[in-house]
Amino acid sequence: MIAEDKDAASSHFEQRTRELLLQSADALPGSVRSRLTQARYAALAAHSSKATPSFTRRWMPAGAVAGVALALFVVLVPHGSSNTARLALAGSPIEDIDMLTDSDALPLNGDQDVDFDFYEWAAEEANGASAPTVGS
Repeated sequence: MIAEDKDAASSHFEQRTRELLLQSADALPGSVRSRLTQARYAALAAHSSKATPSFTRRWMPAGAVAGVALALFVVLVPHGSSNTARLALAGSPIEDIDMLTDSDALPLNGDQDVDFDFYEWAAEEANGASAPTVGS
């Protein structure tokens, strides 16, 4: 509804502006209107005489195409072993999906049971303490 109100207000504003401009143009003396018409035609003729585009207008599309081609080359072409090493570390997306959907994987949230005794035992073993074994 707000857009319709804005469109209606814009349309009314445009109509009112057009009426005022036409009234003011009709109120001008004939000599002024003639000079304005001549100036308008002179400006249009000067604009149309520039048929050949300037250097920047002519070469700007070619420069844009070259820039896009260079960007694609840098992104898509592998550069030595660093790119292959990065791909080897990343793995495939299929493996990532398999790991995310695996129900036997290590639980990462607190809602599931986690064997905290094992982690305590592993931490003590890593510190070199001889802790009694659990369950004996």
